[in-house]
Amino acid sequence: MFGFGKKAKKADGFDILLIKTEEGKNRNFYQVAFPSAVANDVISMFRKLQKSPLNKQEYLGEVGGFRMITHLEALTAVSVLDEADLEAHPVQIQDFANTLLRRLEALQESGQFEESEEFAFLVGELTMLRDGSFVSPF
Repeated sequence: MFGFGKKAKKADGFDILLIKTEEGKNRNFYQVAFPSAVANDVISMFRKLQKSPLNKQEYLGEVGGFRMITHLEALTAVSVLDEADLEAHPVQIQDFANTLLRRLEALQESGQFEESEEFAFLVGELTMLRDGSFVSPF
């Protein structure tokens, strides 16, 4: 790790996960923000989704084929310097989870992807993230 000064107390800050997409049309990467207190659970879930056969454009749309590239921990502030650039704005975990969840639910309804224990786990985790029962808003 780099020593970029003191970290905030983990419970007080928030984390940002940089996610790079393969061929995103509107975005090449996402900055997903969530409270630091739940970082281990969020990173673990995204790691599982990244390795999953679901991580393809045909299933997740423009987010498909993503990979996590940087995890910024225990931040206390983020300044967006280019307001006009969509990629400069962090996305709240609830919004990002909702996007992924809608795509997975559409797959389930269309029968394009066979349901499995992993699929059910990811849908459950994303539902909790979307609804805020997993993460308290900051």
